[in-house]
Amino acid sequence: MLKFLVAVGLGLSALAATDACAEEPPVRKAGRWQLTSVSESIGMKTFETCITEADSVVGGKQCHVASIKRLADETYVDVVCTSDGGTEKLSTVYTGDFTTWYRAMSKITFDPPQDGVPHMGVTVDGKYLGPECRSASATDGQ
Repeated sequence: MLKFLVAVGLGLSALAATDACAEEPPVRKAGRWQLTSVSESIGMKTFETCITEADSVVGGKQCHVASIKRLADETYVDVVCTSDGGTEKLSTVYTGDFTTWYRAMSKITFDPPQDGVPHMGVTVDGKYLGPECRSASATDGQ
């Protein structure tokens, strides 16, 4: 499950945006971001990653956006990922200005349950650190 959580964290780290319409996932400002994820099963993890304008909320080749809705300053995104092991459904609400900060709060449902866990929650807080990305050897994440 930890491997999946890392993938989810990277998928969530690929989110954010300025003025996205209701049909488009948000896109965060390109540059270096500090991401802090919190979940009951893995605790709190903080890392830095380089985000490009092409990064997507969809966390992998076998994932697709099922729905996107915008209500006031919140964007709700449902993503479905399939693999040989089953299906994961991520329901996430995003808030923030996506140029300096954002928050992603997700509920992940596993079918069948992973390691006996049917669902879990994870929150990711992103803080923009600047336009310059460090070399790949100095950056965790992507």
